[in-house]
Amino acid sequence: MFIKISPSIQCLPLTDDDDLTSEQENALLEQCPTINLHKINNKEQISQYLMRLFAYYFQISPQVINLNSNIVDDIERHVWAKELGVAFDDVTYGRLFCSQDDEGNAVGGLEDRGMMIATMYMTDFPDLVGIKEVRSAQEATFEAEDDEFGSYFDCETLDELSDLIYSVCKKLNN
Repeated sequence: MFIKISPSIQCLPLTDDDDLTSEQENALLEQCPTINLHKINNKEQISQYLMRLFAYYFQISPQVINLNSNIVDDIERHVWAKELGVAFDDVTYGRLFCSQDDEGNAVGGLEDRGMMIATMYMTDFPDLVGIKEVRSAQEATFEAEDDEFGSYFDCETLDELSDLIYSVCKKLNN
């Protein structure tokens, strides 16, 4: 697998407001935290960046995020609570693409828990952290084994995600 490391690219936060003026978009982009993994000296820098990034990207209070925050069970639930206008404890998850049995119970399909985070990882996250898989050695910063670092999807907390990204930095500095 070929990995390219570059300075992060600012992205707009996840928002329902598609009617932003260019001035509003620029103002939001200026708030987007950035990172350059080539210049990282310790894990703490990544940890602080990730907490600011998740608060910005999902437009939630930074006070509800810490390194032990579970990415799905805490952060995503805070996002849904804000979006739905309900208390954090009232957030529930449903199922997509399911049917009903004879008693009206949902069967089959996929639980929608974690889909918001998965969408972030698949769309904006590579730009926001500056780590991308590329097709050739010429484009790459370095080559890695397929299972050398693990996956963002396997990280339960921001601390675990920080560990994973810092492991990439250590490889970068070798």
